[in-house]
Amino acid sequence: MFICALAAACTQRPDDREFIRDMYENNLYEDYTFLEQHCSEGLLEKLSEQYDYEGEGYAVWKFRSGAQDGPSRERSVIHVEDEGDGWYIYTALDMGITFRKKIKISHEGGQTMIEDVADVYRRIAPLPSGIDVDNLQYCTVPAAFSPDDFDWTGKSLRMTVYSEDLYDAVDISMMQTGDTLVYRQEPIVIATLAWNAHGMLEVNGGLEEGGCWLSGSGGGTYRGTEWDDHSSYSKLGKAEVALADDFMIIDCGEFPEDPSDTIRAGQNLYIEKMKKSRPDFFQLNTRVTIEKGLITAISRKWIP
Repeated sequence: MFICALAAACTQRPDDREFIRDMYENNLYEDYTFLEQHCSEGLLEKLSEQYDYEGEGYAVWKFRSGAQDGPSRERSVIHVEDEGDGWYIYTALDMGITFRKKIKISHEGGQTMIEDVADVYRRIAPLPSGIDVDNLQYCTVPAAFSPDDFDWTGKSLRMTVYSEDLYDAVDISMMQTGDTLVYRQEPIVIATLAWNAHGMLEVNGGLEEGGCWLSGSGGGTYRGTEWDDHSSYSKLGKAEVALADDFMIIDCGEFPEDPSDTIRAGQNLYIEKMKKSRPDFFQLNTRVTIEKGLITAISRKWIP
């Protein structure tokens, strides 16, 4: 009889996951009556202290993301993870933007109570480049150097190697205020997220306001985006790499409509000539191809 009674009690216990889903998807957290019935005194006091408008109220936005705008009106719970000891993490969509919250549930006299709600912060960094600056064998890398960095006697090139800042699209879709985004090798604590008219995700108001832009890049990635739609890059380090005997230079013209030049002989004379006109080779416009540890091609494209 005791076992049957225990089984019945367990069966009748409210489903915490369904409670969380119902609370968010039906906007119950915006209903003060619901909050006062289902939040502990400690949580109500916390929400009241965090209410920063005139009069009295509760900071109901603590149950959703801090996004001010989004790519859609979709808002739903994606999944709820049981962390143990009454704690759950729910991942949800808010105006199409994914966020995560940590919430603690208890049960008193058959009533489901919310003891606390907290942010779950993450650190989002660019994907690993896979480039080993100390062992460049088979790769094409963004690079920066000047004509003076060529050693024609030793047949080598000294350059600074970069990688394009690419981010996992899943990480970006789950990004929320309070998270830290590593952009151009500097951490940015996210205060605001919004989509602009160009389809870019603006972090903290975009570059104009000290934030950044992220654009879809295909292959399940986003890229850090600069002015004129250039990608952002991270510096990986300096390297000196030998030049293949038959390395070639594919170089843009001085103006956008000019055809590219392909130089297969007299590369040193061509580079020396560049000192007076277009000496800048940098990560936005230059790619260096390396095979078997030797530079086989240097390509520079015209950019605004």
